[in-house]
Amino acid sequence: MSGNVTNPALGEARHNDAFTAAQNAAHQARRRLGAPPSWALAFGGGRLDPTALLAGLRSVVGEIPIVGGSSAGLITVQGATLTGFECGLLLFAEPLRPGAIVSETQTDSCDTRAAGQRLGAALRAADPDAATILLLYDSVHTAAPLQLHIGSHLVDGVYDGLDGLAAQLIGAGTLGELTMETSVVFDGRAVRQHTAVAVSMPRALRSHLRITHGCYPASDFLTITRIDGERILELDGRSALSVVAERLAIPEVELAHLTPPVLALALGEKQGDPFAPFADAHYNNRLVVAADAESGALVLYEADFAVGSRVQLMDIEPQSMIDSVRAQTDSLLAELGETKPLFGLYIDCVGRSMAFSGSDEDESAPVRTGIGERCPLLGFFSGVEIAPVQGRPRPLDWTGVIALFTRARDAG
Repeated sequence: MSGNVTNPALGEARHNDAFTAAQNAAHQARRRLGAPPSWALAFGGGRLDPTALLAGLRSVVGEIPIVGGSSAGLITVQGATLTGFECGLLLFAEPLRPGAIVSETQTDSCDTRAAGQRLGAALRAADPDAATILLLYDSVHTAAPLQLHIGSHLVDGVYDGLDGLAAQLIGAGTLGELTMETSVVFDGRAVRQHTAVAVSMPRALRSHLRITHGCYPASDFLTITRIDGERILELDGRSALSVVAERLAIPEVELAHLTPPVLALALGEKQGDPFAPFADAHYNNRLVVAADAESGALVLYEADFAVGSRVQLMDIEPQSMIDSVRAQTDSLLAELGETKPLFGLYIDCVGRSMAFSGSDEDESAPVRTGIGERCPLLGFFSGVEIAPVQGRPRPLDWTGVIALFTRARDAG
């Protein structure tokens, strides 16, 4: 590995014309890089035409691989914005060329796990020494009626396909806007839908991760006794809606008409020792997006719980969310000590944004100031976040995934 690794360069711009926004951001990153680029990680707001955005990037950086996709908004040291007209990218020079970039199309919603298995196997074959893998997929399968690609099925398939490859897996389900109408990915070559792309991050890098939820247990353990996909029908042998309404002291009929952000509720599955002290990193949380009075079901964003899963009601508190981000950012920077990060990524659930959560304080502020002032930082708002929980990669809800990258030789 070369001893002279050039830091990636950040570019960001906002414009109502996609080509112009991308071109301006790319020019900014190109000037800062000071060396020929080898690839880029880029995200654009859902109100920008993705094909025109990709063309604007290529007009400046050329025919290098560009990976990324749509985002509901961007997070940089300058701020967190959700106008839909943002474009941001990290531009990498030659010493930080990725080990591999592979993609796989999901032919239909039933093919998700098989697509993940093919993707994982292809990545393992292309780079058997991968240390950190970035996985991106488009969240929206259809907008009307709304159907989502199930991230848990994809991630489980990728995990199977990697077949024991010891790599950190992080990533996101991309989302173009709060209303969950569009999502695309850039697979290195073109704009794609119903596609997952995986990048084996450069071997010259080591990743350092923290997960922040800001959710706290609001009940004892409850056992799922009946479930249908993402619909939790029974908890402890009773209607799931009845159990939650009783615990929250809210009438069932009222609870059934609530949706996020008013319905600030999640179900959390604790990984590892159920009696260990509370820690964000031990929980796999699922946002409750609706309740169905007719069936008594709670409807989740994902479909990876099963009969026998022991869950807790998780209270979503804006201040706890902000405190968690600050604590995890401080912990990560303390871990690095004097080691200078090359760049940072912040993959943040769009539900945590001020526009969605109703909070009057930006939860990304500790990341932006603590990390963004030390190195280039590119954050984006996503539909689903992916990170390891207790050693196993999982899709997460209402989560911020902080990833800092250092030179591998610096991490000792």
